Formats: sequence, structure tokens, C-alpha cells
Amino acid sequence: MIVCPKCGKELPDGTKFCSKCGANLAELANQAAPQDAVPQQAAPQAAPQQAAPQAVAPQAAPQQAVPQEAPQGDAAQEGMNENKKKIVKYAAIGVAALVFLFLVISLFSGKKSGKHYAIYLKDKELTYSTLKAKGSWQISEKLAKDSDISTSSLMGESDIYECVLSKDGKTIFFPDKKERSDSGTNLFYRKVKSKKDPVKVDSSIAVYYVNEACNLVTYQKTSSDLYQYKVKKEEKEKIASEVSDFRVSDDGKKVVYRKDTGEVYVWNGKESEKIDSDSSRVNSVNGNVVYYTKDNSLYKKNGSKEKEKILSDVNRILYIYDSGEIYYVKADDKEKNLYYYNGKESEKIAENYASVTGICYKTPVVAFKAKESESSSKSTAYVAVKKNVSEFEIEDASNVQFAENGKTIFFMAELSKDGDEGELYSASVSSKGLGKATKIDEEVFTGFYGITNKNKAYYFKECNKKGTGDFYYDKKQIDTDVYAYGIQYCEDAKKFVFLTDYNTNNGSGTLKISSGGKAKKIADDVFMPVALPNGYVLYLSDYSTKSYKGDLYFSKGGKPTKLDEDVNVILSFE
Repeated sequence: MIVCPKCGKELPDGTKFCSKCGANLAELANQAAPQDAVPQQAAPQAAPQQAAPQAVAPQAAPQQAVPQEAPQGDAAQEGMNENKKKIVKYAAIGVAALVFLFLVISLFSGKKSGKHYAIYLKDKELTYSTLKAKGSWQISEKLAKDSDISTSSLMGESDIYECVLSKDGKTIFFPDKKERSDSGTNLFYRKVKSKKDPVKVDSSIAVYYVNEACNLVTYQKTSSDLYQYKVKKEEKEKIASEVSDFRVSDDGKKVVYRKDTGEVYVWNGKESEKIDSDSSRVNSVNGNVVYYTKDNSLYKKNGSKEKEKILSDVNRILYIYDSGEIYYVKADDKEKNLYYYNGKESEKIAENYASVTGICYKTPVVAFKAKESESSSKSTAYVAVKKNVSEFEIEDASNVQFAENGKTIFFMAELSKDGDEGELYSASVSSKGLGKATKIDEEVFTGFYGITNKNKAYYFKECNKKGTGDFYYDKKQIDTDVYAYGIQYCEDAKKFVFLTDYNTNNGSGTLKISSGGKAKKIADDVFMPVALPNGYVLYLSDYSTKSYKGDLYFSKGGKPTKLDEDVNVILSFE
């Protein structure tokens, strides 16, 4: 598996464009910083090695981020808390001229009591809409303080779009008053419908985290100083200086940080307690439990209990579960072996570990490859359920994906010579191991397939070079000439949103919706469709890729409603 470095979407091997945000993966890979320099929230432009569970940063937090090859350090583990909250971002699908745009909004709930709203960029300002005609108003006061900052420059400078919206949709934290000379972000917040002036949190912010209650903001400045801001009191408190990386508990009340000199501290909202020295990484914080790395060993600190070394000679942490179970790689002499830790003791479950190919984040299940010997170039695919390992019955299994509950695995095999097509399979997963593999379909496009919350696969066949082909769901053909990298699935509404007749020159197409049966046409000349959790759709029409402007529409599945004009970019719900 590979992961989009822009939005964190987990994608099959060989994918060229992200199916969620349209990013050109080859281009982004060339631009990406080394893994050890990327913080938990995948924020390449942030100076520190930040790691808050929902820290907002330019390129969005990864969700279920499983690398194709397990990276050095804890890159897989760095997505461990991401499924607890939702991310919001705009979707620019398939237009090479626009895939560099990185507008990001973090949201604590993809839906709120059935009500929805939109946030978008217009006239160099962030704008909020109630999804009703004449129901929009400006959020930022002067996003680009320097008048010579163009719209295209704003859209290309991802570091200024770091926003958080409260669960009820009433409060937004946002950047404003950007100047070319600024280092970091000037962060403000306000009630979205209030006429009062926004309140400034601080300036020169490199990365920040807002807790779910939206009453605490933990942030690090470009100076590497760490602060926490209390919204009700409208005051900030400095936690520490010279901070290298940090983690924040979900409620924001516990901050674990590591200084440049290696000391690890826990801050409880009033004071800091030093728990160790000479550490190399803060791995995670889950409630009162803190994990950190020191001298290639993993340590655990649980509340007021003494710290304990739980793993030694660790080469790589694959994942730390909330239960305390861990998959990790250990260097035994010259070979790397895969281990499972059950919370009390470790056990080697595979020798000559080669790579991780998939991880289930709800329960301890991992897919991986291991070589026959240390010197062998051939590797075999396996699945581990806790400590029990099963070999795939079909050779060369690849493009592995797990159902969310970990009870079903999907994979591809029997790939064509060019690797563009293969056979798609599924198999049950239990404590006894892998069940018998069932073929779903053949000649399936390897560049993209997905799994719904019904544990059924959607995929493409007969795909051409521009990424359009026949769209299938659960073995049934839904439509033809569908743009594969732009398809969106709404889990709550159980609907697919996609484009047909896709124009690669301007990124537009015919918008359609399907619940798994015959597709319904919504509109032609649609650019940047964005599916809301309930299956409603926002999109731009008559969009100019030169002026970056189009008309904003909203559809509940029927006749669209025009919301605004001259809109640059939609920020969407995931």
C-alpha cells in the first residue's frame, strides 16, 4: 500500500493520482521531506517534528496511513489516533495545474444533527455558507494583508490554511492577516455568525492542536516554544522552549513533549514533570499512557507509575494499539524479524521481515511480507492476527486492504505483465487465520479500488491512460467512462459521487450519484465536486483554470441550488 502525502488516503500500490484529493503522487513524492522529518500530522512545512493527534498543518493529517514499505521510525504509528476525528479539505480532482493546492480544515464531526455547511475561498477570503442562497458571509477579515499577494499565490501557499471548526459548526479557528514577511501563521478564532472582531491566539505559529471541546489550543511557534491557549480566559501560557516534538491527549489536558536535548516531560495544565532523558521520540499519548523511544527501546509511562522499558532493540514500530498491543520490527543480529507484544510480553512471529502491506487500526491485524532467507530476493505474503500468522493461499498477493473491523481482507493477485490489471480477491480473517480466498472479479484496474462500510469492494475495469473506465460495485457495473481518481463514497449515506465524460484539460465532467444501482445525473460541466457525509454534493461550475473562479452549487440529489459566484476553492467534509 501507499499513502497520499497530501491527504493521507490509503491507496493501492501503483496508484498515480489520489482518489480522494486528486494529487499527483509522483510529484508529491519528489517534493516530500524525509520520513524522519515528517511529523505525525504529515506537515512538511512545519519546522518542528510535531505530533498532536489532531494538529492542523498544511497537508492534512493522515488517516489509516500505511506505507508501502515500512519507513524508518514510526511513520505508520503516527496515524494512530486519526480515526477518532474527521478531517475536512477541498477536493481538486485530476487537474495537474491545481493539485498543488493544500487548503485544509480540521473538523471534529463530519456531520452535526443533519445540518451541513460549506467553507470556501472567495475574493482572497474564507467564506462560510449555510447551503442556502444568500446564506454566506465572510470569516476572515484580510486573509492576504499584503495587497500584492494574488489569489493563485494564496492557493499555492498551503501553510496559511490551517483551520479548525467546532463540532457544532459555530466556532472557527483560522489564519488571517497574512504578510509575506510572516514566519508561521497568525491564528484567530470567532463565532461564524458573530459581528464581533475575531480574537487573536498568537502569531508565528508553526503547528497547532484544538481539543474537541474547542476550549484549549496547544501550539508550537516557529521559535520552537510550546504554548497552550485557554479560550474562555483568552490567555496563553508558555509550556516550554526548545521543544523538538510533542503529543497532546484528545481532551488537550495532557501534553507530552521532548526537548532538543532529549528530555521528555508531561505537562498536566499546571506544571511539567520530567519522566526521562536522552530520548529520541515521543511515540504516542493515550489517556494517561505515554510511549516514547530511547536508545532503540520503547518505554511506557502510565500516570503516576514508574516508567518501564517494554521493548528493546527496536528497529521500527509498526503500530501501537489503544489496548497496549504492538507490532514492531526488531533487528536480531543482521536479520529483521517481526514481533507482536500483547501488553505484557513479546513473541517473534516472523523471520526475515521485508515490509508491511496493510494494517487494521481497530484490532491487532497486520499484513506483511517476509523473505525466505536473509539473502533471498523473493518474499511471501502473510497476515498476522495478534501472534497467529497465516500465509496467503494465493501467491504474490498485493494491494492489500482491510475492512474496518479487520474481519475481511481484500487483495489483488495474478497481475498482468505491465501490472495494470489483476484479479481481486477477498478472504475472511479470524483468530484461526485467513479463510479461503474468494475471487471477486478479474481484469480489475490495479491503480485504484476501495471498500465500503458494508465490506464490499468498488473498482474499475478497462481503464485508459487518463484514468477513466467502467465502474463496478460488488461485481455489478454501475456506469462507464467514470473518472477513477475522482470517485467519492459517502459512508453515512452509502452513496457514490463521481464524474463521467471527464475532461483532463480543465478537470470537469458530468456529475452523477449512485446508491449502488443505476446512476443519476446531477449536472454537466462540474468541477471539484465535494460529497457531504449525507450524500449531498457541493461543486463548482463554469470554472476557469486561469482565473481560478467558478459558480458554487449545492444539490441534495435533485435540482441544484446556486449558492455563490467567483468561488476559488471549496473546502469539504471527509
